[in-house]
Amino acid sequence: METISFRIWDKQNKKFHFSGSTPSMLTSFFEHTAVLNTRDEMPYQQFTGLSDMNKNWIYEGDIFRDRDWSIARAEVEFENGMFGFLYEEDNSFIPLFDCKSIEIIGNKFENPELISKNN
Repeated sequence: METISFRIWDKQNKKFHFSGSTPSMLTSFFEHTAVLNTRDEMPYQQFTGLSDMNKNWIYEGDIFRDRDWSIARAEVEFENGMFGFLYEEDNSFIPLFDCKSIEIIGNKFENPELISKNN
């Protein structure tokens, strides 16, 4: 991964704060968002180093659909040292590598209905 970047959801203002990728930007970001992480128990979400088919950066917590796999939607997660998603058909974790057919359609904070089991 060449670029290191994080984001955190701000519940009160209903928006993301993004870190930038330089050491000083990262330091400033963590200093200014620590209260969100502790008070609101909002996790930091890391950039995967990958982009979707529309060149949008993919972060943990993003929800996507994959046209090649016929996946209606899945959430990007970090597990066992890699980014991927839980494939519900057989309950296996699939690493993200080639994202040419992936399209980000939302994220778990702004679009929680997309990950609802009833949709």
